[in-house]
Amino acid sequence: MTGEIRVDVEGAVATVTIANRAKRNALGPPLLAELVAAFDRLAGREVRVVVLRGAGERAFCAGFDIEYRKRHFEEGPDVEGPEATFAEACERVAGFERPVVAMLNGDAYGGGVWLAAACDLRVAAGDVELAITPARLGIVYGADAVESVLAHVGPGDLKQLLFTADAVDAGRAAEMGLLERVVPRSALAARTYDLADSVAANAPLAVAAMKEIVDMAAGGGLTDADRERAAELERRAERSRDHEEGVRAFLEGRDPDFEGR
Repeated sequence: MTGEIRVDVEGAVATVTIANRAKRNALGPPLLAELVAAFDRLAGREVRVVVLRGAGERAFCAGFDIEYRKRHFEEGPDVEGPEATFAEACERVAGFERPVVAMLNGDAYGGGVWLAAACDLRVAAGDVELAITPARLGIVYGADAVESVLAHVGPGDLKQLLFTADAVDAGRAAEMGLLERVVPRSALAARTYDLADSVAANAPLAVAAMKEIVDMAAGGGLTDADRERAAELERRAERSRDHEEGVRAFLEGRDPDFEGR
């Protein structure tokens, strides 16, 4: 297996780095399994927000490792160990209990766009490009990937990306709704971690609950079961120590010190 997934934790903010620079941070099944495992490990730590990025400055993620497809599906696997699909990795990222911020330090292609779309927020350097390229490979961008990207862009924009396989720059991707912030490359890390710190400073129970409610609502509207779950999350937050601390800090004119309880 080439590449690795690196995890660094500083305070309440974790950074997960896709490190496969020789292949523009492409992901094959073993590396996808490592990405899933990284988020599984972070679930048991006192982490309030995760920044997901690629190593270097060339690519955030170039999607699926095409060489792996040829080597492993035409010639048979030559590695042993756990494997995962792109769908499994993106589902784990999207379903992570805390907010995940994609820092697009470089270009995103194919599955890399899906991975970025699976995150809660996306910040990109102004010189990056995004493209969904399966039409050039004679394969189909699957239903899960389409659904994930369609949560951010309109059907017409997505069809343009899929049908032409042409790259769009960060500014156009932001117009489509695929990026929340586009910043100069020199400011990318600072702006991304400012955003992460801002999220981490708030009550983690409340933030996690609101993430869950937004995701439920974005799935096509809230069902009765969804509304019951949302009400349960609201009650839990109102009974929490963090709620007491937030009110007390507001009345005392100071910054709150949340504990996630």
